[in-house]
Amino acid sequence: MYLTVGLSLPVDMRIFLHGFQDFFPSREWRPAPVLYLPLVAFGRMQPPEWEELDQYLYALHLPTPVTLRHTGFDVSARGNRIMLEATVEASVIDHLSVKIRNAARQAGVPSSHSLLPSGIALADITEVDPTACNLWLATHRHLFAQTEEVCEFTVFKTGKNRENTFLEVMAEYQFSDLYTAPPNML
Repeated sequence: MYLTVGLSLPVDMRIFLHGFQDFFPSREWRPAPVLYLPLVAFGRMQPPEWEELDQYLYALHLPTPVTLRHTGFDVSARGNRIMLEATVEASVIDHLSVKIRNAARQAGVPSSHSLLPSGIALADITEVDPTACNLWLATHRHLFAQTEEVCEFTVFKTGKNRENTFLEVMAEYQFSDLYTAPPNML
């Protein structure tokens, strides 16, 4: 199985970004099937490795939730594909991804399995004319999703069948409490 760790997007942010996928200019803009923020890709993993990693990820904890701040849109290369991505403030997710990679190292997962992807994939734009893509980016550069907090991450099992790529949730881990004290208690 091929495992990836990421953040499932809060509902409002997912709806905001999904709205762009419904109105891409042409069929060459192929929407990503699942919107999530990848943090670490572990690659192929055997069940015994996964069980050990599961225990270490369950114990991971941060003092506060992660704030997801959408910073814009960008284009990146992923293998032989060109992807349109929604970018998020990197420093916010770096700390969590480092903690996840450290937990994996403690679980005995080889470091060669981990890497840090760059943003939330919205569409495969490999076949899109660069001029059309630049126009889309210029038109939408001022639109941002609402800033939201996330307190759990997800391990996804990824695969590919004849038609397309799929993601299946393997496990969800709460890494922080979402409780915020009311102002009158402070």
